[in-house]
Amino acid sequence: MAPKYAAVAQVLVKGIQEGRYPVGSVLPNELDLANQFGVGRSTVRAAMRELQSSGLISRKRNVGTRVESAGLESLELTFSQAMTSIQSIQQFGVDTKRRIKDIREVVVDEALSRELDCRPGSRWLKVSSLRVISQQNKDEPFCWTDVYISSEVSQAVEPRLRNYDEIFSNLIEEVSGRRIVEIRQDIFATIISREVGVALHSEHAPVGLKIRRKYFLSPMNLVQISLTYHPSDRFHYASILKRT
Repeated sequence: MAPKYAAVAQVLVKGIQEGRYPVGSVLPNELDLANQFGVGRSTVRAAMRELQSSGLISRKRNVGTRVESAGLESLELTFSQAMTSIQSIQQFGVDTKRRIKDIREVVVDEALSRELDCRPGSRWLKVSSLRVISQQNKDEPFCWTDVYISSEVSQAVEPRLRNYDEIFSNLIEEVSGRRIVEIRQDIFATIISREVGVALHSEHAPVGLKIRRKYFLSPMNLVQISLTYHPSDRFHYASILKRT
């Protein structure tokens, strides 16, 4: 099941491969593509980042989006993330919907401190939620996320959490007037708990992927940690290494 931007990228890749957009040609502009696909310009920009990170296109001001290669065979139908910036992680919140299941304060014990890689005894606001993707007029569960928000900002953000559609780091930026300057990401193989497996409709396939992200607010204050759980059959993480 693909989010909107991945679906747009998939159609554009097919158009490049089939010669509708030959190498050397310029793609339609963002507004025209948004109208063509019936999506917002932010979704088009995310699709363009996907193609650009794969080496298919280049983007230059006053030149446009130029097709550089038709080298990809296909895009996966699972959610393929090629995240190269904080903005691309923020786009994740645009293409999926959140269903909050629980909000509560926690004090980090020794076991949780090892899982979060943070100081034991610290206080956090824990927000547990299910991420879903709309497909064929039906919301399908995609991943489970436990977000831990530092007590430094939790009191200011808590009243707005349930009605906030974007990722919570954007809200932290709003209430603090500061920017997220760094996100550190670690990926682990994991066993998904039965509770999370049931919510994801994957209780019979407990092996999955856990992604830990630590968000640092300027000047390098750790204000958010997220643990996201994906069933093994619903996530494909893509990266491209280039010689410099």
